[in-house]
Amino acid sequence: MVAAVLAALFMDNLASVKNDTGAARDAAKDGHTWIMAFLYIGTFGSFIGYSFAFGQVLTNQFGRTPLQAAYLTFIGPLLGSLIRPVGGWLADRYGGARITLWNYVGMAAATAVLVVASMEKSLALFVPVFVVLFVLSGLGNGSTYKMIPGIFQAKALASGLTGEAAAAHGRRLSGAAMGLIGAVGALGGVGINLAFRQSFLSYGSGTGAFVAFLVFYGACFAVTWAVYLRGSATRAASGTTAEAKPQLSYAEV
Repeated sequence: MVAAVLAALFMDNLASVKNDTGAARDAAKDGHTWIMAFLYIGTFGSFIGYSFAFGQVLTNQFGRTPLQAAYLTFIGPLLGSLIRPVGGWLADRYGGARITLWNYVGMAAATAVLVVASMEKSLALFVPVFVVLFVLSGLGNGSTYKMIPGIFQAKALASGLTGEAAAAHGRRLSGAAMGLIGAVGALGGVGINLAFRQSFLSYGSGTGAFVAFLVFYGACFAVTWAVYLRGSATRAASGTTAEAKPQLSYAEV
């Protein structure tokens, strides 16, 4: 109620903002929107899904009470949220595609350790590694989100636009794409909880779900490399001239 009153009284500086449905359509038609949505499922979807599932795994598999689990489960989401700006900073410094690629390596490695911890029922190993996985998911949130405007800016330059025209085109499409990517990425949280549910029903533990996540992170690694880094590495190795330079910037997004 208070927010509604304050919005009615003071949000008077948005007259020029209009809903650009054309941008949403254009973004939905662009393949990069859905590629990035897939990658965002791996980072943002993991963060959301693990936030719900961490306590459930501790109670169902490791016999912790809900209160005991609560003492541990807040740490992962807290650190994952705090680390997100660092992912964006690293993306600005080294390129979002590179940071995202190696972040998926880290997430896959942490998940592999969780498979072992789950099989051995080692709570002492499971909890810190799960927290590490939270941190990596938060880091990946920052780096993948930073890739989106860079991708559309690079496409604008590759199409022949320059200066402010290229920047405006990139902002228009990336703004619309971010809404779609965020919505699809959030579905990853649903997938993680469904995977844990099925794993407990089928195997009595979360091991099967962690194996599935490990495979998915491997797929995310492969897509990131194939779409945003492979072509750049090939051109750099062959000494391709500036004619292909707009596409080289995908490695820097």
